Amino acid sequence: MENGIRRRDFLIYAGGVFGSLMIGIPRHTFGAEPALVVNTYGGAYEKFMRSVIVPGFEKEAKCKINLAVGLAKEWLANMRAAGVDNPPYDIMMTNEIWASLERREGFFIPLPINKVPNLKEAYPICRNKNDNGVLGIIQPIGLAYREDLVKKPPKSWKDLWENPEFQNKIGLYTITNSAGMMFLLLISKIYGGSEYKIDAGFEAIKKLKGFKQVDFSGTMEIMLTRGEITIGPLDAPAAARVRRAGAKIAFVAPEEGVFMFEQDFNVLKGSKNKELAYKYINYILRRDVQEKWVREFFISPANRYVKIPDDLKEDIPITGEKMKTILTWDWDAANDRRQEIIERWNKEISQ
Repeated sequence: MENGIRRRDFLIYAGGVFGSLMIGIPRHTFGAEPALVVNTYGGAYEKFMRSVIVPGFEKEAKCKINLAVGLAKEWLANMRAAGVDNPPYDIMMTNEIWASLERREGFFIPLPINKVPNLKEAYPICRNKNDNGVLGIIQPIGLAYREDLVKKPPKSWKDLWENPEFQNKIGLYTITNSAGMMFLLLISKIYGGSEYKIDAGFEAIKKLKGFKQVDFSGTMEIMLTRGEITIGPLDAPAAARVRRAGAKIAFVAPEEGVFMFEQDFNVLKGSKNKELAYKYINYILRRDVQEKWVREFFISPANRYVKIPDDLKEDIPITGEKMKTILTWDWDAANDRRQEIIERWNKEISQ
């Protein structure tokens, strides 16, 4: 999943020029099986989709899935160019930071509970307002640290400021990575009392100057492994991967809560294959399918009835009641201030 996660993390906000991802992708052929167009990231995501998810659904639903491989900014550009009524996709899987934009522009429709009954098995945090989309993949973000280089393990996000051994040894995401934006919102909440009080967040982060800015999760993993930094925000699945590869990295869920990388699954309003699209999302949420994602990528399952195998419990620390510790954000409000925040970060933090 490493390449898939890095691509996912690359989802900067900017719009894109109209891509050519959909050229040559057939939607309907007379006399053939119905075709569902589903997007996916490349790398390990694409490999897993083609080898596990797609064959399983095609066999059960007696249909064909056409994968549109790319990045969120390209998918959004394609959707805008095609229009709400004639989208190039039937299913859209993307981070909520992007999904909130697309939802506000009218591209998505609510999921009927009678068509997607597995919604009833999803954790409350996974169900969007009015079931307009559902989170099917969750990667909680806490603090990862070098347990061989840190004498006093962190318990709180405030330890980044209060533990002197972390000075100039911290990695933080750039503001154009969704994790960078979420970190600012989190720190604003901790030091200002609200995610909207970003002045407090900026002032606090300025006090950490000397930290290294990181573009993607993969970069954070590398810097931690090399000892260039000793601590930084990282998603639990990434921490599990590098730990299993032999790195002395531990993951902690800070007492104030964690945030998350997520994948929001949505049905396009203009899809001509809505019934099949509902079946696909129901399939993604199904217990046995969620278990496949868990085993492959160490995600926290969206289905609350999935039991974590004993050999994976250390790798998947956020599940069950701990899902309530995941913080969520008002992405509509955050996106409205996006440009202002980026410009301020570049002026006050990056320089």
